[in-house]
Amino acid sequence: MNDYLIGIMYHEPESWDLWNKGVIEDYESSTGIFITASSIADAIKWAEIIGEKLLRFVNSDNSLSYSKLNYECWHEPDIKESGWDHCLSHFQHVKVGEMPNLKNMTTESYEKWQSENT
Repeated sequence: MNDYLIGIMYHEPESWDLWNKGVIEDYESSTGIFITASSIADAIKWAEIIGEKLLRFVNSDNSLSYSKLNYECWHEPDIKESGWDHCLSHFQHVKVGEMPNLKNMTTESYEKWQSENT
């Protein structure tokens, strides 16, 4: 078993609304998570399940489909090159089959963490 840093794409309701009004061009957010898995493919597959739950959680809409919105997860093979080396301690660590605390994956949570850690 190895730990993999996985990126998760999703959107939050505020940015989605602004995008639909034509105010902004990019509405997607991303976050990271460390997943302990037997392979990168298993880690990404589990991250997609987390991603859909996160998407539904932040938007309070259980009908949203991660795959229909063409969201994806990806492996960051080099942590220093990921662009996230400044916030790695914010990311949770889970095993395949273990759900993280979704509330701690939101932009609001990151902003709070950032104000406490800078």
